[in-house]
Amino acid sequence: MAICLHGFISSGKRYIQVDTQTHHIIGVFLHIMYSSPMRFSTLENTKSAYFKCKEDATITFYQAGMKNEANSGIWTYLVYECPESQEKVFRDSSIDTSTNLLKELLAGKKLVRLAENIHDYLNCKYNQCEYLDVELPLNWNTSTGREIADLLLAEFNALKASSVFAENVGKKYMQTVLDSFIKAAQEVLEIGGTAKDFEAEQYKILNQIRIDEIVNRIIDYNDYRIWQEALPTKSKAVEYAFNTALSFIYRIK
Repeated sequence: MAICLHGFISSGKRYIQVDTQTHHIIGVFLHIMYSSPMRFSTLENTKSAYFKCKEDATITFYQAGMKNEANSGIWTYLVYECPESQEKVFRDSSIDTSTNLLKELLAGKKLVRLAENIHDYLNCKYNQCEYLDVELPLNWNTSTGREIADLLLAEFNALKASSVFAENVGKKYMQTVLDSFIKAAQEVLEIGGTAKDFEAEQYKILNQIRIDEIVNRIIDYNDYRIWQEALPTKSKAVEYAFNTALSFIYRIK
């Protein structure tokens, strides 16, 4: 049985309403922009739109208010397959469905989001969006916290940028290093340490971490292009892996 949800028809689906996140609103905003040759500055005359987010299996609907903007809103749902005739929508009246943030985007402003934790911050900064400013978690938002966060971001970006660390032993090395660095960073902040203290901990971690698998992986690539894409870098973890591989190559020769 087909159902009509915010102006769109679907079947074989169940919808559970969840909080709308900033990336959902940006997705709707981009859909509105790309689907119209006009550049809107207000919600007036905009058409209803939706945005599907594969990463969290949600769909976000923007329902235009037509003649009455008060009727407009934004709703986000988790979507599940179901047998036809069993379609259902589970709503939550406590969730904010206002279009205030969409209005800000249409007016040329950026959205501001407070990161849930340092992992969330690094992921958001890596997937940088011109329509979003991500702020550090409150316990990181100090001069030392910002310095250490910048060091972590340099590591995160460099490891993500190299194909060597995209899968298998490379991915395992990246995850181990990042998890260890983040844990050390949190401990340094808790005791009132400095960015220099954190950098010292980084070197200790790298000297203790198992390196043979990733070194063999780098050597097995046997392709100078992976060195070009990875170096030079501000990442201690990337340099450590490649310098160790280089030393091993020299010993072989």
